[in-house]
Amino acid sequence: MPQPIHTVAMYPRPHPDNIVALWLLKEFGTEQFPGITEAKLEFWNQAPAGKTADQLEAEGVMLIDLGGGKFDHHQEKHHDDKQTCATTLVAKYLGVADRPELKKLLEYVRRDDLEGRGIISKDPIDRAFGLSAILMNLNRDYPDHPEYVIDVATRIFVAHYHEEYKRKVLMPQEWRDLQQSGRASQFTIPAGNENLRVVVVESDSKALVGFVRAVGDIQADAVIQRLSTGHTNIVTRQTQRRLNLLPTVAELRKAEAAKLGVQLNVTPEQWEKPRRLEGVEAWYFDTAANTIQNGGAAMENIPVTKLSVAEIKAILEKTLPLSLGVPKPYTKPVQTIDPASPTELKLSDL
Repeated sequence: MPQPIHTVAMYPRPHPDNIVALWLLKEFGTEQFPGITEAKLEFWNQAPAGKTADQLEAEGVMLIDLGGGKFDHHQEKHHDDKQTCATTLVAKYLGVADRPELKKLLEYVRRDDLEGRGIISKDPIDRAFGLSAILMNLNRDYPDHPEYVIDVATRIFVAHYHEEYKRKVLMPQEWRDLQQSGRASQFTIPAGNENLRVVVVESDSKALVGFVRAVGDIQADAVIQRLSTGHTNIVTRQTQRRLNLLPTVAELRKAEAAKLGVQLNVTPEQWEKPRRLEGVEAWYFDTAANTIQNGGAAMENIPVTKLSVAEIKAILEKTLPLSLGVPKPYTKPVQTIDPASPTELKLSDL
């Protein structure tokens, strides 16, 4: 049974390297170092004379980045090593250095500590509000309360870690599960010299849509998401190329109207209008986000589309080949007024 840790000691001015090293020990090192999560924190400029880091650890005191211990990268053997800092020593010792959800965090700390550039940008505003600069300012504002600086910084690092864990661990697993259960599929649509990648998925996860648009081996240009309520949204990827969804929203609304058995006296341009079209309220065209929504934040007030996923897929296959390029803006038809026969204008007409 390892010796329980009752105290952790580090330098008085916390910086990303020793803050993240401490968090890693608490998050992943409870088996190797029992008691680490409850250990009190002390701030030393140097280890006590006459005692090695190993001796202190045997007494329940863990040193981070000082005293020549296992997590001190100031030792001579690391002097010319631009890859080793306290955080990387801890990560390797705990066996978490290769976890994908930690990759960005470990690289940020290494770059900050060994290259002195937590943020590469040369823009003075970027640098002033970069995390490394903010932590430096916190140390200046709270010189007698380093534990407060550690608490603030740790909350930020943990928030980043949680997001990366979702993106690198949870979302890939959910995507694999959906594919295996037949609730997710992919297909391509030829569009000139390009192929548009479309994902069809049955899931209520908002994060999953962002995942399949961004992940390297998927990078869907469009996602058809069927929610458990039956509401269906079409979301596009806005980087690199912006799809023209005007033909798509027009065909969706026409097909919905046919299902409802309603005839709308509208112009071709009005089928493509932004927001909602009266008579086929199921489909909302968000031109800012370039999405077509049958749901969204207020989906409890929106009727579920009567179109099947197969019918929606067929509409995309028909219209998306025409979709590359920036869509032209919707222009409301000009309403002429006969002075001899005044017409009362409504706010909705303006």
